[in-house]
Amino acid sequence: MRTYEAIDVISKAIIADGLCEAILVKGSIGRGDDDEFSDVDMYAVVKEEHLQTFLANRMEYLESYKPILYASHVNFVAEQIVAIFNNGLHFDLYTVTANTLPHSDKARIIYDPANKFTSYEPELHIISVEELVEYFNEAMYYFIEGDAAFRRGNYPWAQHIMSSTISCSAILLRYLYDRDYAYLGLKKINEVIPAKQFEWLCGAASGMDKESINKIMDYLIKILDYVIDNYPTEISEKFNLKFYYWIKENIGISLFR
Repeated sequence: MRTYEAIDVISKAIIADGLCEAILVKGSIGRGDDDEFSDVDMYAVVKEEHLQTFLANRMEYLESYKPILYASHVNFVAEQIVAIFNNGLHFDLYTVTANTLPHSDKARIIYDPANKFTSYEPELHIISVEELVEYFNEAMYYFIEGDAAFRRGNYPWAQHIMSSTISCSAILLRYLYDRDYAYLGLKKINEVIPAKQFEWLCGAASGMDKESINKIMDYLIKILDYVIDNYPTEISEKFNLKFYYWIKENIGISLFR
């Protein structure tokens, strides 16, 4: 696949410069669930004394693979270049030191001549009960915001707002089947939840207008009812169910009408 070709070419360019201690790949490739549509999350581990030189050379490393159509310099979890190549591949190159390398996901070691990262262990973010409650309650909030946009006739904005309800609901739903990676939400969710529940998500994410709103709301309620019914009581009882049942009763009456 093009991802592995890019990893090979860019890694060799980095290694040839002699500034890098190690190279790791995270994301779906690090987890081993990548496919032909995956992007690349490469982490170059650089010593402090080489950091500025390495940062200045990053575009050269990337361009050793293919011409770049788009590049953005950001600092999300580390100094990063987001690149899109002329074959459509999305490649993120992160620059870190041994002390700043995040351990938030599994990793595949590409280069580690001193074996400094053979004991690398991911520190997975398991969503807490408090976070689950927050996701549920936020989903309710966006119903109200989405309703205002919908009743103004601004359907694109209403759909944008309701995508936040869908995202929150997806995390809650995914937690039932993929607890370790529930924080990924909608990403590859079709591979980890049952087909019926994925069909509900697809229905909820369809285009929003006067004709489709009833079906969309029906799918969202099915998802949230399923979450409530399948969560342990000690978690679901912490959800703002009073708010939820009010929303459920008022859809089509005072909400989204």
